[in-house]
Amino acid sequence: MSRPAQATAALRAAMRNPGLRRVELAWGAAIGAEWAHFVALGVFAYGAGGTTAVGVAGLARMLPAALVAPLASTLGDRFRRERFLLGIAAVGAAALVASALVFFIAPSEPLIFALAAVIGVSSTLFRPALQAILPSLARTPKELIAANGATSTIESLGTLVGPLLAGVLVSVGDPGVVFAAAGGVLTAGALLLATLHVEGVIQETAARDDPRELLLGGFEAVRRGPARLILALMATQTFVRGCLNVLIVVAVFQVLDAGDGAVGYLTAALGLGGLIGALGATTLHSRRLANAMGVALIFWGLPIALIAPWPYLPAAVLLLAVVGAANSVEDVAGFTLLQRIVPDAALSRALGLVWGAAMGAVGVGSIVAPAVVALVGPRTAFAVVGAILPVVTLLSWRGLQKIDRQVTGPTDELEVVSEVPLFEPLSLVAKEHLASKLTRLHVEPGEVIVRAGETGDRFYIVGEGELEITNGACGSCHGGDFFGEIALLRDVPRTATVRATSPSELYALDRDDFLAAVTHSAVRAAGEAVAEERLSAGLAVPH
Repeated sequence: MSRPAQATAALRAAMRNPGLRRVELAWGAAIGAEWAHFVALGVFAYGAGGTTAVGVAGLARMLPAALVAPLASTLGDRFRRERFLLGIAAVGAAALVASALVFFIAPSEPLIFALAAVIGVSSTLFRPALQAILPSLARTPKELIAANGATSTIESLGTLVGPLLAGVLVSVGDPGVVFAAAGGVLTAGALLLATLHVEGVIQETAARDDPRELLLGGFEAVRRGPARLILALMATQTFVRGCLNVLIVVAVFQVLDAGDGAVGYLTAALGLGGLIGALGATTLHSRRLANAMGVALIFWGLPIALIAPWPYLPAAVLLLAVVGAANSVEDVAGFTLLQRIVPDAALSRALGLVWGAAMGAVGVGSIVAPAVVALVGPRTAFAVVGAILPVVTLLSWRGLQKIDRQVTGPTDELEVVSEVPLFEPLSLVAKEHLASKLTRLHVEPGEVIVRAGETGDRFYIVGEGELEITNGACGSCHGGDFFGEIALLRDVPRTATVRATSPSELYALDRDDFLAAVTHSAVRAAGEAVAEERLSAGLAVPH
């Protein structure tokens, strides 16, 4: 199968999951509204005070987000993540509508900049909340990568469509029209989240009542090990992004001599390239993600530097499309790594810290860029900013290779859990939790694992080997089969005896952990169906 076909198949698989489909569509509304607001705010700020005002607007939009996100994201680990996501979307939609009202009724730069800060906080919190909920909706590691690929694909579409429409609306109307349209789109996204419900959340929650753990858990999760380098590289990339946000506006008016709408068109080029990059990113190999992230970061910076010798609109569009493609690959690789490294109980806080640092870096970049332009001129500024990421990435290359060696793919236990049809509806996070609770057992021929009439205290999965089941009738089970669910589900004594007939490897799951898993309605229904079928068949099959 070709790479485009693989990417399309992966995206289709992710979108067949109802929960993933709902949050991804809401994400499309959020990202489209965000980038439409970005274009309108840039045009409004430049008209009000030139390049410096654009930088101030960028700082006002991102600095509060950088300060608030690490603290506010604790709510995503304290409360249900789908409710948190809905609240974030509702606040952002309200701020966009308020921006339109202020623009039309009594235009005020400070007030529109203040509302931009609210929108920036909302946009920043939406990202970690979305990325934290994906592992609880995805069912396999492959589906998680596909979901992250879908997130990046939709982000690219939003980055393409949002600025394009904003560019058209600004050309024929004004920024206020864009603010109003973006508010309507984000309201539709919030409605998509209103009926979302995540099932099968079985992680421990004791730490959620500890205020210190709530505040510091995210910092502890990323301050050591592989997550720290990923955070540092992402912060560097978003610093460059902050610079680029300003340089795009500067390029339109001082280098390319284009009209207002070109701000939207150049920004849309990032989205067009990002769409292509996201399609490829869905096929990334889970064992080489850090390497892919490093290559993407290099190609994030080089095209920006090349705008300096080629200050022409078509060339700038092409080069920014390459940046967009690299951004998609970097996002999918980097955030999938974080989702695999950081414990789920702290994931929302850790991602909030990452995005807080990222938005802070964007804000700093927005302020630094005008100074760089003033110091070396607009064309040379592209070369200076574009060189940052290639240099930093090459200096970090050995660390990225080490991450690929440390962060392994799915464990044997996770694969065992994933192959049990009973657990198929569970999310990847829930499956990983069960995998961590499995006890591996070796049994010799003739050894009895369960005996009819005894109290059931474990559920068993056969890794390899052969076992005999007797209860008046006879049956057998082999690798991939499971037994022991009837006594646990029905709270009755064991209904049959299971004895090994060859050297066998088993995986045992304690009663409480098994019952926690079947709180998921689909798993409970599947378990009851299996139990009923086996009881009706006289238990001449694995039980």
